[in-house]
Amino acid sequence: MRINLPTPRTLVRFLLCFVAGLHVLSLGGNYLYHGLGHHNVIPAFAWWTTFFNVDKEKNLPTWFSGALLLLAAYVLWEIANNVSARGEKYAKHWRILSVVFAFLSMDEITQMHEMSRKMGLVNLGKASYLSWIVVASPFVLVFCVSYLKFLFHLPVRTRLLVSGGGALFVLGAVGMEIVGAFVGRDVSGNVAPGVGYMEYLLAASVEELCEMLGVITFFYAMSSYLYERQQQDAQAAPGAPVQLAAARSRRQPVAAGAGRRGDTAAR
Repeated sequence: MRINLPTPRTLVRFLLCFVAGLHVLSLGGNYLYHGLGHHNVIPAFAWWTTFFNVDKEKNLPTWFSGALLLLAAYVLWEIANNVSARGEKYAKHWRILSVVFAFLSMDEITQMHEMSRKMGLVNLGKASYLSWIVVASPFVLVFCVSYLKFLFHLPVRTRLLVSGGGALFVLGAVGMEIVGAFVGRDVSGNVAPGVGYMEYLLAASVEELCEMLGVITFFYAMSSYLYERQQQDAQAAPGAPVQLAAARSRRQPVAAGAGRRGDTAAR
């Protein structure tokens, strides 16, 4: 099934506005509830603060992140189809990457990566919440090394966007996750109420923002790459080159004539 998506820039503008709205609602609502202690601003206000909280599970931010990763997986699969149709190499790499993003989408919604902490695979004391990083790091490193050649075959602009998106995502998923693990969080994953929770939520919000922006940057790189390839295919359709050449040939005498008339007028 093929989905008709808007142009990459239009879609990315919408995604960025949605991300901004989520973080405003998350921080604003929780500041009123935890920071200022206003618990009855609207009916079921506690539920709404949880529903928009970027650090909670099974709520709007989680569904958005999962959908965004799944959308990236779809675009990657479409690129694989395009590469395969052209008879180019790396089609298998694109498909594997699509499956990886589909898995990340499922993980985002189900929080499977936290199983390492719950199962006690790694005991890091107060930092046991980060045990999933220890477990996943070797697999991520091997995967990245195996894709280096693939990365460098991409156009420079696409390569830079992919690298920038990956760096943003790692900064959030690993860097800010480490900060959040030591700001207001204990081993069980609970956080202190009030001001302590707001300190933790600020770190968690930066973490989620980096992750979302990283995925959006990657999605923009991939959707732009697919869009450009589809445009090339449309121009290379049978008859298109002849029509373009004919159009150029029709314009040239007109331009030349216009130039002579301009010279005559000038004289």
